[in-house]
Amino acid sequence: MGRRPSGALPAMRRHKATNTARIVFGGKVHSLGRWGSPEAQDRYDTLMAAFIASGRTSLDAGRAVIGRPAPMPEPQPAPSSKDATAGLTVGELARAWLADIEATRPDCRRTSLWHGAVAASRAVRPFATMPVAAFGSRALVDVQRRLVTTTVAAGKAADAGTPANAKRLSRRYINDIVGRVRQLFHWGVLHELVPDDRVAALKIVPALAKGQTAARDNPKRKPVRPSVVRATLPYLTAELADLIWFIRLTGCRPSEARRMKLCRIRDRNKAVWRYVPKRHKTSHRGKQRHVPIGPDAQCIVLAHTNDRSDRDYVFSPQRSVPVRKAKDGVIPMEPRKPSPRVGRMFKKDAINRAVNRAIVKANKARAEEGLSPLPHWTPYQLRYTRLREIRNRAGLEAAQATAGHSRATMTDHYAPANWQAAAGVAAASG
Repeated sequence: MGRRPSGALPAMRRHKATNTARIVFGGKVHSLGRWGSPEAQDRYDTLMAAFIASGRTSLDAGRAVIGRPAPMPEPQPAPSSKDATAGLTVGELARAWLADIEATRPDCRRTSLWHGAVAASRAVRPFATMPVAAFGSRALVDVQRRLVTTTVAAGKAADAGTPANAKRLSRRYINDIVGRVRQLFHWGVLHELVPDDRVAALKIVPALAKGQTAARDNPKRKPVRPSVVRATLPYLTAELADLIWFIRLTGCRPSEARRMKLCRIRDRNKAVWRYVPKRHKTSHRGKQRHVPIGPDAQCIVLAHTNDRSDRDYVFSPQRSVPVRKAKDGVIPMEPRKPSPRVGRMFKKDAINRAVNRAIVKANKARAEEGLSPLPHWTPYQLRYTRLREIRNRAGLEAAQATAGHSRATMTDHYAPANWQAAAGVAAASG
């Protein structure tokens, strides 16, 4: 385990034998209470606030809190008086918001709202003991600046510039977290837990502009050439290769393809099938998604659904096993049996890892043949490729309908206007 950088916040750790939360600082172990309990989180927030107030030098200012239970407010009906919320802190407000999301939204931990609320709660943790009435534009600017100087290495946050492989948070991610903090206080105003003027005070904080801060800007996602995809497919299993090519032909999201079941495909007696996912990106808004499946994509679906139930997933990792070959490379042997831990549906990270490994294998083989290496690409880039093809052939409306976008401006992000068509008109009559 590497040493914690000087001034960095000690992380909360779980002691499995006693199921308690602890922090280690200065060679001493401090117990916070039962792991995952609101009291343990409140004690940690109070200690970290005292640690930051001391200039990130010691925990002496907060050690008196250890062992003393800290009350957590339960989500209550709207109070009748504003004096009832005068002592509410930012940390208590964040925990009440998370509790309300858990209580009112089924399967909330799979939603972007939950992950955004968790990120916002972590961002305001240094201000956990501040009264909500005192949290204004200056505090939100401080949160924004802290996020700009935060770096991420090996999936964990650390102070800026400490690990050699650390990288800063992206500008769009920081703007999203700041927006979630505003959403936290908007929820508090809605439930009369926060003074009404707090939302207006937070709105005046501008978003980070591109190229004007130290925040990292991710490169714009671009389509991948079909020739690159074809060169990668032989290094994938047959199941994954068909899944990737199905995304290439339909332009659907990888999440929609990996969750597809035959029972969700309509109009199978027509020339073009219609796949209606049960859950998709905008299903929480009451919108329905329709994915058109043409003849080539239909052949892939039929090849994976023979003698199988309509309730099974069309693409399953349980059938995505490589075929072992004899040492002479001529006589194929029986496929390996999948591990009992393999699920019935592909995971997003598993698909991305498989594509990354296939690109590495393909580049190794191409290097032996003296060919140029393949560029790195992800399955989601196939959606950009397909939508641009459709817009160039059939126009913006067809691309928008295929993508399932409510607004044409979103389709423009995936498939911008055809420059070649404009250049042709300019050459002919400009």
